[in-house]
Amino acid sequence: MSAPTRQEILLETGTNEVEIIEFRLGLQSFGINVAKVREIIPYKDEDLTEIPDCHASVMGMVTLRSRNIPIVSLNRHLSRTPAAVDPNRRVVLICEFNELVTGFLVDGVNQIHRASWDSLKPMTAMMGGDNSRLTGSINIDDREILVLDVERIVTEIDPSTRMTYSDEDLAVENASLNTVTTREQVKLILAEDSLVIRASIEQILKKVGYQNVASFDNGKAAYDEIVRRKEAAVKKKGPLSDILTCLVTDIEMPQMDGLTLTKKVKKELALPVKVIIFSSLINEQMAIKCREVGADAYITKPKAKTLVALIDRFTLEAE
Repeated sequence: MSAPTRQEILLETGTNEVEIIEFRLGLQSFGINVAKVREIIPYKDEDLTEIPDCHASVMGMVTLRSRNIPIVSLNRHLSRTPAAVDPNRRVVLICEFNELVTGFLVDGVNQIHRASWDSLKPMTAMMGGDNSRLTGSINIDDREILVLDVERIVTEIDPSTRMTYSDEDLAVENASLNTVTTREQVKLILAEDSLVIRASIEQILKKVGYQNVASFDNGKAAYDEIVRRKEAAVKKKGPLSDILTCLVTDIEMPQMDGLTLTKKVKKELALPVKVIIFSSLINEQMAIKCREVGADAYITKPKAKTLVALIDRFTLEAE
């Protein structure tokens, strides 16, 4: 059998790999997941329309195929002193995530690198930890590439994009329930690397009554816990259905991504578990990948109300 081509490899899902596009701010290399980048356009001052009274990091907007797109200066938002660079090399990364389209001005693009999620090193407390605008770093060709958390940057600029769940939402959800299984009986595992998002989801789930929630900051830790529970259940000869009711997972995570985690749980461990992928990357192509690995549902952040409704539908046994 001949070796698979690059295209065949890239079409494979659940391999725990990611493609990072490397760009520069001054002389420093940064990166983001290619899956977030729709296109790259050259930056021209004359194309920019300034907007009064907007956030200091927002330079203005450009119109691209009849759509107004805000342009964020990453140098400005990260409080970096702009280095002397060739202005002709500056480009805008047009990114789409959380159903939002945002442009990020950078000083140039280098290349795309393929790497494993387990090579992503998280930030330590001294380097910012969970308060960092970085998801981690990857060493490629003896060069450290800092991977930016552009979702966090957008929520810093526009707080309305943060995850919320109101008392009104809770009242509507509770009024619609007609079940014999209670939320307190449901066993949930949450895999989410962002401390802010993880804490928000936990708070919302406990607010509505899901008290049995074990959360992990990477897919590998969540997988190890599920394996531990399965081994314990087999030893006790208990039903596999008692291990876990539902898994909620992000896609982008260090050590093991959510697609790989889902594939291992559904296909390798063959557990009767509902899996919901809750990610900023959900689009048509990503939806195909979610289905390929066996996910029962996939929704984009920050739709907390939809997430709770899905968990209810999958885990609460109707009369």
